[in-house]
Amino acid sequence: MIGRLPERARVESLLTAVAVPESPGRAVVVEGEAGIGKTTLLQEVERIARAAGFGVLRCQGLEVEVPAGFAGLHELLHPVLGGAVALPPRQRSALLTALGLDEGPAPDRLLTGLATLGLLEEVAAQQPLLLVVEDLQWLDASSAEVVAFVAGRLTGARLLLVAGLRTGSPATTAATAVQTIRAVAEPVPLAPLSAADCERLLDALDVRLPRQERHRVLAEASGNPLALQEFTRALADRPGTTGTVPLPTTRRLESAFLGAVTALPEPTRELLLLAAAGEDVAFPELLAAAAELQLAPQDLDPAERTGLVSLSEGRLRFRHPLLRSAVYGAASSAGRLAAHRALAVSVRDPDRALWHRAAATLGPDEDVATALTAVGQRTAARGARGEAAVVVRRAADLSPDPQRRTVRLLEAAQYARQAGAVDQASTALDAAAALTREPSQRYEIAYLRSMLGVASGHRQDIVEEVLAVAGELAGPSGRDHPTERITTLTGAVYHLVNQAGSASARATVRDALAAVDAGGPHPVQQVALAVIDPLGHAGTRAALPGLLQLFTDEPFANPYMVLGLAQAAEHLQDLGTAAAAWTSAADSFHRIGSPTDECQALNGRASVRVVTGALPGALADAEAGYRTGTDLSLPMVAASAAAAEARALVLLGRTAEAAEALSRARTATTSDHVPQVVAGLAWAAGSLALAQGRPADALPALLQVAEHPVYAQWAVADLAEAAAAAGRADDAGVNATVGEVARVSDVLGAAHLTHLVHRAHALLADSAQAGEHFRAALAVDPAVPLEVARTRLLHGQWLRRARRIVEARAELAQALHELDRAGAGGLAERAAVELRAAGGNVTGRRAPAGATPGTTLTAQELQVARLVAAGLSNKEIADQLYLSHRTVGTHLHRTFPKLGVTSRGQVRAALERLGVQ
Repeated sequence: MIGRLPERARVESLLTAVAVPESPGRAVVVEGEAGIGKTTLLQEVERIARAAGFGVLRCQGLEVEVPAGFAGLHELLHPVLGGAVALPPRQRSALLTALGLDEGPAPDRLLTGLATLGLLEEVAAQQPLLLVVEDLQWLDASSAEVVAFVAGRLTGARLLLVAGLRTGSPATTAATAVQTIRAVAEPVPLAPLSAADCERLLDALDVRLPRQERHRVLAEASGNPLALQEFTRALADRPGTTGTVPLPTTRRLESAFLGAVTALPEPTRELLLLAAAGEDVAFPELLAAAAELQLAPQDLDPAERTGLVSLSEGRLRFRHPLLRSAVYGAASSAGRLAAHRALAVSVRDPDRALWHRAAATLGPDEDVATALTAVGQRTAARGARGEAAVVVRRAADLSPDPQRRTVRLLEAAQYARQAGAVDQASTALDAAAALTREPSQRYEIAYLRSMLGVASGHRQDIVEEVLAVAGELAGPSGRDHPTERITTLTGAVYHLVNQAGSASARATVRDALAAVDAGGPHPVQQVALAVIDPLGHAGTRAALPGLLQLFTDEPFANPYMVLGLAQAAEHLQDLGTAAAAWTSAADSFHRIGSPTDECQALNGRASVRVVTGALPGALADAEAGYRTGTDLSLPMVAASAAAAEARALVLLGRTAEAAEALSRARTATTSDHVPQVVAGLAWAAGSLALAQGRPADALPALLQVAEHPVYAQWAVADLAEAAAAAGRADDAGVNATVGEVARVSDVLGAAHLTHLVHRAHALLADSAQAGEHFRAALAVDPAVPLEVARTRLLHGQWLRRARRIVEARAELAQALHELDRAGAGGLAERAAVELRAAGGNVTGRRAPAGATPGTTLTAQELQVARLVAAGLSNKEIADQLYLSHRTVGTHLHRTFPKLGVTSRGQVRAALERLGVQ
């Protein structure tokens, strides 16, 4: 290998590093333009790894049009699939189903990624492992997603992932996954070779050029090793063929390749086009297709003699991918169609053969469209939804009937949405909208657009469209299809609430929904009206427990309705029902294997648990929501969960970790259109500033929490505390917010909110009235001990400063006891300082929940410990928490000494001693 010594040394040092026992894995992306030497470097790394005792697994992306889901993953894992028996059951089923080796429910991409990671960890436990992914930019989208997942979770395996990536390639369906890999991997860019290395490379070629032409090649190749070789060959074979036109190197290389192809006999060129159209087909199938075109095997000889192609691993390979794309790109339309028709007859795999048949079909063809739709559905059933979207979209394009075309476009959009391909889904929805006036289909278009907006953080205005659909459903009488209208308008309700809809739009949708006569109370209608107008439907608060029972009992059980009910419970300030609904939804989604929905439910429960003071559980939910939201490319969920994690950490007194979580939340979010995310970030920032003694910074952040009315209500006392500490108790915005929350409290009669409002008034009032408001707050039993303890702390501070020392001491002692029991370390320290100042005794304090002296369990360690205490095995815990089972073992290894135990059987008692439920 000429040149590349620094790059070779860097990757070799990483191989050495990951070979050390218990070392974390690493990922590297070797980047550069076409022909710059990526493959040569990857081959050298593979040679070094094998010599050092590494196992090697590899796969290669192919620039093919056939969307075969998980093709690259199958190539990568095929040598070690026997080890899948060691995986947790759900993960093993997901992986084998994705690879078409088993029949099970459509696997979620998170489960497939976890199974892949677990399998690789099993292999790496026996020997260090090198993963080589060549031409990452062409890897099929589903495989690229799994590789991206693995690249982000290499902390527990002796594994080095090295991927080759061509820069400047057109975007593919794997583009999002490629960007994810680049974000977590170390870049190893390949620059042009130095002048000296270029001279050495030319000297090594078995071609002698006149001095003038040698200088010409060196100048035009611009340090690209492939260009040096190909331009040299071109000049030797066809003098004068290089040029001085300032085209990109890639274009000039393609031109050089085409020059070599043009000199071949016509049958050979036809066979090369056939190979370019079916690069992924087996060689016998290629020969059978050639026979369809009256081509003979010997027609391949001239191309092999010139080194343009070679037979490798049962397939005909081009000397370089640019040669393949040049041959295919330069062919006539008629030539491409003929090649695909021949392949459609000769390829044995029916799905691939069908794709070639579709590529050879110019006009509408219902038979092909029907068959393609079935292929797309089978592909989706293996979890390859990105590829399924491509297949079904092609089926739609070939559909002669507009109704069937619309149905297929909607199906393609749904698959694309599930795969996270927002642009692809939006394009399909636009095409469907131009075709249909059917109300149910137009509603589905609007609904999917809303879902895309929530997932991506991009505002989607669907209200007018939904109202029009509801009007059409009502018919001339205005009373037709009440259930369908309720469903349609309910979608608009959650869209407006989740995407900051205008007050006028909310009022319009509310009135339209309220006007629907369903012949009696309709549960979905009740819940949606409570979400969009909680004060106008405060009476629904009493009905929430019964509605939750309805939505969870068979035959009406529907976890998606439970998600809506959880939001309604929050808006109506029924914290108990909200927590129960989030829990029910999370459990249901976990049972059916839908991590996407489960992480949203965990995110919701995390916020309620922060408010109710269940801090260890809140931290565990928030951490799981953030991790899963990140893994599944759900930026809004990830940002919201990280913000909830920051709020929990502030209350636990772990401000440095809270600042890190807040930073992650800000990095994750991509939009200011989702009020809950904006308000959650602001609340976390304000809480952190307040805990760090920066009330002037806390106040503007906490004022921004008004973006989301429920969060504004929950944060009202924090807002008042920041205003009082900053000397701005008379701030108009603060007092307006407190006044509005007081009004909500009066209407809803929620004890928790009433308690917070009285505390806010106490903090903002003058000294004469503060005591009265503190007493009023403490006279309310909100069933939230942490908030009562916070009020006692502030009341005790006020009493001490009013020189009522005896009363202060009693209040502060009780506050300290309750804060310690809740694990609120920072607040407990404040209470201890105040109690000492009041002459009180602070000895005999209880250790914070989840902690031993000086050592704190992480959120994941606490989750694992709880499940061990419940009797679950490592594999069962792995399936429960979406971790690999070896990662679970690593967490246990770290947890035992923190808990002071040496066996699983001792964990339950240790947690009970620490007060962890």
